[in-house]
Amino acid sequence: MSNSSEIELRRQMEEPLSGDYRPYPLADDRVLMTMFDTPCYPPHVPDIPHCHNCLEIALCLSGCGEVSLLNRRWRFRAGSVLVAPRGVYHSQHNTGEPLTHWRYLAVNDECLQRRMPDRCREPIAALLDEIRNTGLFLESGVDGGMDAVGKLMYDLRRIDDASADAELELCVYLLLLEIARQKRSARMLPPGRPTDFHLRQPIEPALAYVCEHYKEDIRIGDLARSCSMSESYFRKQFHRIMGMSPMEHVNRYRIHRAMALLYNTGDAVQIIAGRVGFSSIAAFNRNFKCHAGMSPSRWRHSCLNK
Repeated sequence: MSNSSEIELRRQMEEPLSGDYRPYPLADDRVLMTMFDTPCYPPHVPDIPHCHNCLEIALCLSGCGEVSLLNRRWRFRAGSVLVAPRGVYHSQHNTGEPLTHWRYLAVNDECLQRRMPDRCREPIAALLDEIRNTGLFLESGVDGGMDAVGKLMYDLRRIDDASADAELELCVYLLLLEIARQKRSARMLPPGRPTDFHLRQPIEPALAYVCEHYKEDIRIGDLARSCSMSESYFRKQFHRIMGMSPMEHVNRYRIHRAMALLYNTGDAVQIIAGRVGFSSIAAFNRNFKCHAGMSPSRWRHSCLNK
């Protein structure tokens, strides 16, 4: 992967909730652009509707919450599958305890159409054409078949040679064939009504402010002004809705972002601490241990071993 692609992927990991257009770095000669796991720890913050420049397949490995495609909403759980074609707006609101874990695959759909084996072409092309403008949600799609394909893809990704790339491409076709099969046999759920995420509306500007400015020095006054409230009234409303103080949420959100970087990068703990807004490594370690029950280094070691 080129340096520019690595920089873009790092930006997306650090700012996963920013912007309604989130492009993946694409290459004309690759079907599978990237695949990665994202464990999301509380406090879960609202996602915003967004779209991509390619086909995104998201597999929920654990947790629960609400997923949206355009103006339709469903409850998801471990085993759910979300397929978002290029340009289709979608969002995920995680609520799982102790975490919600998603696996994402970014697929270059134009390259896919050109290189598909003839025997796969008809069912995959029919699936993609049917969901082109709407996307697809399957309540329970990660059964033995999909799970086995996903594990095989992660094993292949560790092999850095051309044969592994070819096998990964074949796995993408196999995964899409399995999605098409399960779509035909699945009980299609009607969209549900919006749930408790909308109870947060009075403090949504503050939550969005934290997402955008968590690397900076955030003060209660900044959050209160974003919601057009006095500081005292804002504190009361925030605690009523979120069950914690505003600054506790800020620090927990910073730890949430640090966990993503600890899991997905090899950066030093001290570098990550500064990147997520902690002015000292001591404050970072203290807050991390308070929320995760262990030091950042031990947490990273534990996750990678699993």
